[in-house]
Order: sequence, then structure tokens, then C-alpha cells
Amino acid sequence: GIGLRTQITALPLSRNYTMSTTNTEANAEAAPSNVPSLAQTHMQGPLEVNGSGKALTKDELEQVKEKLKALKLERGLKEPVRSFMDDTKTKWRFGGPPDYSLTNYLYLQQRTKVHKEGSLEQVVENLVKTWEMERSHKLDYTEHKSVDQKNFRISANGGKIYNNKEANQVGNYNVLLDACPAKLWDKANISWEKSHDMFHTAFAAFPWEVLEVFSPPPKVAFTWRHWGNFTGTFEKNQGNGQLVEMFGFGTATVNSKLQLCDVEIFYNAEEFINVLRGTKKVDEVNQHWAKAASGGGCPFLHKVSSTTSVPSL
Repeated sequence: GIGLRTQITALPLSRNYTMSTTNTEANAEAAPSNVPSLAQTHMQGPLEVNGSGKALTKDELEQVKEKLKALKLERGLKEPVRSFMDDTKTKWRFGGPPDYSLTNYLYLQQRTKVHKEGSLEQVVENLVKTWEMERSHKLDYTEHKSVDQKNFRISANGGKIYNNKEANQVGNYNVLLDACPAKLWDKANISWEKSHDMFHTAFAAFPWEVLEVFSPPPKVAFTWRHWGNFTGTFEKNQGNGQLVEMFGFGTATVNSKLQLCDVEIFYNAEEFINVLRGTKKVDEVNQHWAKAASGGGCPFLHKVSSTTSVPSL
């Protein structure tokens, strides 16, 4: 493992935490009317398979917003909170704050866990969603308030450890796919813009949820799930609407302000790319997670026991 890289103040072990928050829907209403909808700045695939990769239209987006409103009213649900979207001086990559209505709608419909209000699980989930929003939409990394500006580090699957500035320059996809072989992800020749373009037409949205949290701050350990219906295309491979899921484990060291300091993420990136390329089927991946979900125990123990031989003493 990678050692702790920053001295931080230990937080109480209570599982009720708070952080400065601003609700997405409130910000969307406050956005200037002349700013175009930013719901599709990254995930631009169609809601349903149409063979053309045609993105969600404004009319379809309005219908989604109505469905989201009705869903929340009917079930008494709340949208996830992405903080720090209300600063009028923010340099937005696409001209204004993003609209997460579609992602939030699919998240509320398709999540597998419903965490209690104010729980550590909910706080971790919202913090990660805030970090994703800032990395994807705020041009100036020094404006990112979800991270410790001086101490932030991130790596995935034992790959390169990126500092705050480096991670912002290359983008989240390059960071999280860094350890992949070049034949699957040629990071040396993939820019921030290109990395996002490669996934734009694959999904209409790609929600994320925390499954379980195993330890409180300062070092939070958690499992997670990322998913979306493959309705669009990836590298000319046409999806048929199949549900593509990623499961993984992560650790995040935070400071006394609940800002991210040192993040390590682990998941099977190669399976994810191969499913999108069509070289693997959905039911051929995530088998260890499926066993765990059906009562078979920890997916990591399954993987270790099935792939690793332990020498006798």
C-alpha cells in the first residue's frame, strides 16, 4: 500500500458528518437563461438504442426533469448533493454550472443502496460526486474545494501517483485508467479532451454509488459501483442497451475539513474497456462481485483464493 502522505487532524469516530453543501437543482435554477444545458457535456449517448448515437434532445431532457420531480415527490427522495457550485466567479469549462438531472434520475431509480440521511456513507458519496463535478467542470484546479490543494494525491490500480495539478491536466479518465496496458488505453497519446470524447457517446449517464464504508475519517475505506446502459457507441462498437457495471474498492484520506488528500482506487479497468469494445460480454465480468452479492462473501477474497497460490511455510 501507499503510505500516508499528509499529517491531518483526526476526526471524531461518530458516523454523523456534515460538509458545506449546495443542491444541484437549486443551482440549475439559478443559472443564467442564456447558458445552454450542460447535462450532456460528458455523457452524450442516447436514452434508448437508436443506432445513430443521437444525443438526448432538449425535449427529452425536460421530460426527464419532470420524471425526476415526480419520482422525488412520490417516494420522498432527495437528489445527491454536489457542493461548491454557487460561486459566481468560478471558471466553468463549458460556460456554466452543469445540470445533473438525468444522472440523478437514473441514480435514484437504479441504485442498490439507500443510505441514511447524514450517514458517513452518504457524506462519502456526496464528496466523491462533488470531486467528479469539480474535476470535470471547473477549469482552474485551484478553485476545487473538494480537495486539499497542497496534499492531494490520487492513483488507480497501482499506477502513477498524480498530484493535484497533474490530475487536473490529464483528466479523471487518464488517472483512473493509467495502469491499463497501452493496447487498451494509450494514455501517452490521449489528452483530457480526447479521453472524455471517447466515452461521450457510450452512455446517456453513468451514475456512481457507495456500497459500503468500512472505516471513518481520517482514512475512509469503501466499496463502490459505477453503472450505465450502453445505448450508444464506443470505438465504433454499438451497444444494445445492456447494463454495464463497474465495482471497486477505494481508500480516501481526508483532512479536518473533509477535503480529499490521498486517494487510491482499485477495480478491473480492463474488463470495463473490453465490454465496451465488445470483446467480452456483460455476464463474463464482475463474477466475484456477483458471488459476493449472492451471499458468497468478500469479492476480493474470492479473487485472491482463485488466482493466488500461497506458499507453505
